[in-house]
Amino acid sequence: MNREILNYALKILDRKDYTEKELENKLIKKFADESREEIETVLSYLKEKGFLDDRRYCENYVYFRLKRGYGKRRVEYELKNKGLDEGIIKDALEETDEQIEDVFLKRLKQLKGKKRKRAKLYEFMIRRGFESDRIIELLNRYEVRDDEDS
Repeated sequence: MNREILNYALKILDRKDYTEKELENKLIKKFADESREEIETVLSYLKEKGFLDDRRYCENYVYFRLKRGYGKRRVEYELKNKGLDEGIIKDALEETDEQIEDVFLKRLKQLKGKKRKRAKLYEFMIRRGFESDRIIELLNRYEVRDDEDS
């Protein structure tokens, strides 16, 4: 096993978690002259020893993104772009319960007294990746209206 590749991989994994695909791309870029087999050997070793785990990465990513107020659809999109397997993403998303109502109420409080409150709230929640039927349900439940005299 190529020690230079392994040491570099461990060094960057020490700073931040990466998906297998992200780390592979970094190693290929850095060690373009090395053979693919050497890089694959290092990746296999890192997975075997638990330094590289896509499932753990995905679960942590989902937890922290949902906690910051992003919806499942947006988190799923971001994870797909990171090269994660759809099965792993689906499993991680099913284990969590998104905090849509908390995000909704926090934003509603910030928009108190503003014009076009309903539209602004809807657009904000859509950008965060929440499903439109759930947003509309919350808008109706909390009777959010676009008051022109506010």
